[in-house]
Amino acid sequence: MTTLLEVKATKIGELVESFLTERTLIIFDDNVPDELHDIAVLHTKADLFAPVQAGDFLVVGDRKYRIAAVGATANETLRSMGHCTLRFDGEPTPELPGTIHVEENELPVPDIDTVIAFVRY
Repeated sequence: MTTLLEVKATKIGELVESFLTERTLIIFDDNVPDELHDIAVLHTKADLFAPVQAGDFLVVGDRKYRIAAVGATANETLRSMGHCTLRFDGEPTPELPGTIHVEENELPVPDIDTVIAFVRY
């Protein structure tokens, strides 16, 4: 297994649960502007060691999701600000450039210190 990116959640925004009802989770490094805090899970800063691609896995705590599609700018925003929009819908074609689509499965409910990682087997 190769870890592409591994971070820990540091803050859970007030609106994260409502985004999860839409099968969406937004993540950012914890140094983003205040206006983005409510909509996202903020996390520690870490380097992206290799680009995330379809077939890799997203790990949130003890849950693992196969990645179905990666938007054209998702790796760039992960690298620069720890940001991407995660969609738990299994779509094989990216909806938006910064979106990573993962298999449709039980949604994660991240908490402070939850590990979020992208891995390759």
